[in-house]
Amino acid sequence: MEDEKLVAIIGDIINSKKIENRFEVQEQLKIILKEVNCKYKEHIISNWTITLGDEFQVLMKPNLKIFEILDFISYKMSPNEIRYGIGLGSIKTNINYDKSIGADGPAYWNAREAIETVYNNNYYGTSKIFFLSKGNDDKIINNLLAYTDWMKESWTDSQRKILHTLLDNNNYNEKFQQKTLAKQLKISESAMSRRIKSSGIKLYLSSRNNLAKKIKKMGGS
Repeated sequence: MEDEKLVAIIGDIINSKKIENRFEVQEQLKIILKEVNCKYKEHIISNWTITLGDEFQVLMKPNLKIFEILDFISYKMSPNEIRYGIGLGSIKTNINYDKSIGADGPAYWNAREAIETVYNNNYYGTSKIFFLSKGNDDKIINNLLAYTDWMKESWTDSQRKILHTLLDNNNYNEKFQQKTLAKQLKISESAMSRRIKSSGIKLYLSSRNNLAKKIKKMGGS
């Protein structure tokens, strides 16, 4: 794996020490990560693993589902918020395929630096994700990640419900059927159209999916 570029992701529950039911939240995280490991197993090299109480990580192939996976975890962990650091690079050690523990190399180094960047420079509290490969495209990728995080932060509960329903439907795509979604949410098609336009969710999904394509290409896949 030394020459192959992989994606390492480190996640962290924001302000976890202030959560009153911290143990229950940690147990909830375990259940969600187990579900994600199963649901997206074809993209995962080393399973999502809790490492430091409220911190968790994974090693993946560069793939098109990166941001769908992160949005799924964030959705299921709501109202607790998650920050993520994404690193693209090689792995210099042996890999434990069952747990993301012990492996090391630029992919994890970049992920660690990325999550620390989110912690220290979070654009007024709205940016919760950062990407690092030490490549020329990092800046534009992170500008678009910050912009889409800013979009999502401004959504109302009803607008956020659109994304959550799409995730439940395994349909993380801007070309979703508005009529079908309106029926699921039990609202009129005109109300659905207004929610979609006001939220900018199609632009959000298109941007995140194009970023995943870009990262996949950077990884040589």
